Amino acid sequence: MKKLAIFVEGKTERVFVEMLISQLISARRYQIAVYAATGGRRTPRQLNLIYSTPGSPDHEFYVQIMESGSDGRVASDVRDNYTSLVVQGFEAIIGIRDVFPDATAAQIPMLRRGLRYGIRTVPIDPLFILGVMEVEAWFVAEHNHYPHIHPDITCPRILATFGYDPTTHDCQQLACPHEDLHNIYQLERRAYHKTGEHIQRTVDVLDYGYVYLEMAGRFPDLRTLVDALDTFFTPPVP
Repeated sequence: MKKLAIFVEGKTERVFVEMLISQLISARRYQIAVYAATGGRRTPRQLNLIYSTPGSPDHEFYVQIMESGSDGRVASDVRDNYTSLVVQGFEAIIGIRDVFPDATAAQIPMLRRGLRYGIRTVPIDPLFILGVMEVEAWFVAEHNHYPHIHPDITCPRILATFGYDPTTHDCQQLACPHEDLHNIYQLERRAYHKTGEHIQRTVDVLDYGYVYLEMAGRFPDLRTLVDALDTFFTPPVP
């Protein structure tokens, strides 16, 4: 069974990547286990199981997702768990975190270098994905989901109100994408906050065919993530 470990900042990234995986591969082919990390300052770092799907001898893949609890913890959790993951037979490691609020757009190159500081690359070379400035920038750009929030939220209306069209605008330039998403939803008195209910509602109605086939071409980090998942779940050519 191939094993993949994914480290994320919090629920937004976790729920999104779970849904993305479910669109790439049948649930019958993999087991997934989700953990939340706690402690690490005055108490030892601990992993607490949130939930796990039942295992089966027929599963081809095992995916372990860990919520680090903060953006700054993603890289350190990868470093701290690296040896254990190798011993357990994991074949790939992915870390996903936002840029905002820890860094500015100008600091992104430095942030990327910092993520790899002290990271071992053999036998596994971890992959780090940035949501620039937040993963919600991808949600803003995925315009097909707006009618599911409210049928009167349209791209022409967004353009008229906020001055940009999500279908063409470089949403990575948005300073705080989750606030932009909230403001767009507020056109019809809907809301988006970083709460479980709001995150799940949005993630559930995203058009993943569009994310996979079109949006990945606009967002380099999303392209890297999609390609990495696609490679991991695609059987090798004989």
